[in-house]
Amino acid sequence: MTGEPDTVQLWLVPDQRPGPAAADLLAVLDPEERSRAAACLSADARRRFVLAHGAVRHLVADRLGVAPQDIRWRRGPHGKPELAGRHTGTQVNLSHSGTVAVVALCASRRVGVDVQEVLPRLDATGMPERYFLPEEVRFVRAGADPGSRAERFAGLWARKEALVKAHGGRLTQGLRIPLLDGGTVTGGPPADAWARDYRVTDVPAPDGYRAAVALSGTGAFRVRVDRWTWPPA
Repeated sequence: MTGEPDTVQLWLVPDQRPGPAAADLLAVLDPEERSRAAACLSADARRRFVLAHGAVRHLVADRLGVAPQDIRWRRGPHGKPELAGRHTGTQVNLSHSGTVAVVALCASRRVGVDVQEVLPRLDATGMPERYFLPEEVRFVRAGADPGSRAERFAGLWARKEALVKAHGGRLTQGLRIPLLDGGTVTGGPPADAWARDYRVTDVPAPDGYRAAVALSGTGAFRVRVDRWTWPPA
């Protein structure tokens, strides 16, 4: 008898103006995060950074039953943040693009999430030819208009980013993995056999965005999506 599929919990974190409550989010960030926030080139970018990283801390803290400021991070060989110190016990990943951030939590399987803003002005012909496999290039170019081609490009890019982030590798590894159909990864060069131990699926995203999530292992999983705002209702 098989058990229930694993669950990936996603939270959409839209851009918002939390007013005085923004100081409460900034206060839970660690010195490195506050330094990165201060280095943002605009007030909008700074606000979105604090919202996204504050959301991660609050969501992980709620899952583990600890204070958000007590969360500690370490970085993997290619820069992926992972929980460290006393408070571990869940897998977490963050992505942001444009005005939207997405946080993913999974109890036991490595997780990667990616959200991409659809940019019709993007060169959705030249970019695929530079980064994607030939069949993926044909798929993107077959879009009826610039908007359709941009959507196809963003969807494929989100799948590849999610896969690489779950693995903790470099983006160049994921760009050569065929992901037209999502699902269990079955192809790729022999050097990229690691990718066959992951599953990738598209997930709901706001209008004008495409998103995907990847989990280690080939077992099925289900996705729950909620919305996170600050301060809480």
